[in-house]
Amino acid sequence: MSDVIAAISTARGNAAVGIVRLSGDGADEVASRIFFKKGFDFKNAEANRMYLGEIRAGMVKDRAFCMYCRAPKSYTGEDVIEFQLHGGRVVTEAVLEAALSFGARPAEPGEFTKRAYLNSKMSLSEAEGVEALIAADSEAEAAAAYRAMDGELDKTVRAIGSKLVKATAALDVMLDYPEEMIEDTLPEVRETLGEVKTALNRLIGTEKERKMISEGISVVIAGLVNAGKSSLMNALCGADRAIVTEFAGTTRDVLRETLEINGVKVSLSDTAGIREGAEGAEKIGIERAERALAGADLVLFVMDGGEPESDEERELYSKICKRPHIRVKNKGDVGDYPREADITVSALTGENVDRLGALIAERTGIRAMTSPPLTRERQLHAAKKALNAVVAALNALKTSTPDCVSADVKEALEALYSLTGEDAAESVVDEIFSRFCVGK
Repeated sequence: MSDVIAAISTARGNAAVGIVRLSGDGADEVASRIFFKKGFDFKNAEANRMYLGEIRAGMVKDRAFCMYCRAPKSYTGEDVIEFQLHGGRVVTEAVLEAALSFGARPAEPGEFTKRAYLNSKMSLSEAEGVEALIAADSEAEAAAAYRAMDGELDKTVRAIGSKLVKATAALDVMLDYPEEMIEDTLPEVRETLGEVKTALNRLIGTEKERKMISEGISVVIAGLVNAGKSSLMNALCGADRAIVTEFAGTTRDVLRETLEINGVKVSLSDTAGIREGAEGAEKIGIERAERALAGADLVLFVMDGGEPESDEERELYSKICKRPHIRVKNKGDVGDYPREADITVSALTGENVDRLGALIAERTGIRAMTSPPLTRERQLHAAKKALNAVVAALNALKTSTPDCVSADVKEALEALYSLTGEDAAESVVDEIFSRFCVGK
């Protein structure tokens, strides 16, 4: 029996189902000492079929399913066996201990997916997509992770790589026949490298969206005191997150809450009402509000619709209007003083709060946002390194010999292929899979 690994692949604790997974040549030998069914033999078992039988693990017994995926048509590319048990710490841990006692060893973090990569069942970028999908905190993150896991980045890399290979071949011909080929080949190489530069810029250009999806979009609620900012915060969150009283200036600090709009994380901040002459804690709160405004992707400028517009409000808006913003007339249920506003809402009754959420999605570009396939900093670094090498090659075309240009193009190829894990250093591979959970 070779190196068989075993792990609990579901979260610890009580649940309807708990899964213990085995992988490796000889997994069937380990499983045959745990799973029993009259007339059943792993040697003759039909692949990719679930069998109902009895689990025996020390004093623990269970009626459970067993699924056998034969190599190479499995997740890891090896023989894989999964026990689908009644969930619970005692049952799953007993089965895992039994597997270890019969010759398996505990799987390291991410080792199942690492074996899939080493057995060419997936690329490194696809494996990172698996990890990103598990760690996703929003629908947009999950969508981006799936695109990576589904091989979208690999297809892009192959398309760009084929152009770089074409440029390398042309440069090699120029080295062999310099006088005959330079005049005809140089424009072709320059055009090809220009196309690669555009493609890499498009790929790297998703960095902003990638950060917005992974870290969230910063939306700050601002306005004068008593405009109903905290009430609007609670209405958008659907919960009483901010303290609301009849007294002006209740909010003294920046209160943050994370929610989802159109599947994208939004970091929503309620700030202290801004007014002149504030002192003490209120003054500190206003200073923090101004710092929050400086880092916002979008500002909700809240106006009190139950009061006429004031000079102080106009002055505050003159500072905010230079930033991306939405003018929100609140307290639409109280009064209807004329205001130039993008939307009128009532935080108290909930009127138009859903429409405000849709407007936030529109103004921040969430609706048009496509989840970028670059899900990790390592990938972004490799793409930028490839782009820098291509730019160097384009510059070298003007002043250097074909062999110098070829060196830059080959450097770009090396950086590009590191995205998908071709010729990836062992230390890089180990670091990537160390971030995975045990059992995946």
